Amino acid sequence: MIPKKAFWGLIGAIATGCIWVNWGAIAWADYQSFVLSPGFEPDPQVGTGYSGGPRQTADCGFVGPSNTPDHVLQLLEPFSFLHALVEAPGDVTLLIEGPDGRRCVDDADGNLPEVVGGWSAGTYQIWIGDWERAGYRYSLYLSEYSR
Repeated sequence: MIPKKAFWGLIGAIATGCIWVNWGAIAWADYQSFVLSPGFEPDPQVGTGYSGGPRQTADCGFVGPSNTPDHVLQLLEPFSFLHALVEAPGDVTLLIEGPDGRRCVDDADGNLPEVVGGWSAGTYQIWIGDWERAGYRYSLYLSEYSR
């Protein structure tokens, strides 16, 4: 598999040559989607991938294209408590768009982002970004338990 950082460089070179890229057709083996209800097993659920992408945001660094989230999380029922935590060897961000709006988390736990609390039922798009286009290998953990 091509590392995400190298992939974005290749796509940038192709795009510069005026070749149209259908972002919706690009798929990665790492980038899992989740469908969860309270009491899900196993807990935690884990998604993996590489941080960053070609789209620069003002608050969350570089992330993937807006129509291609790293992960899609569908919550079938509201959660009174859900913990989303990203672990990576570098400074990464967590961008979430869903029924509760848009939120970017950076450096909630040292250099690592996390979101803790209640979540509404619905579909959430999740991107793991970074500030340097470093392409850090990350793990996204979703759990009903705090650390």
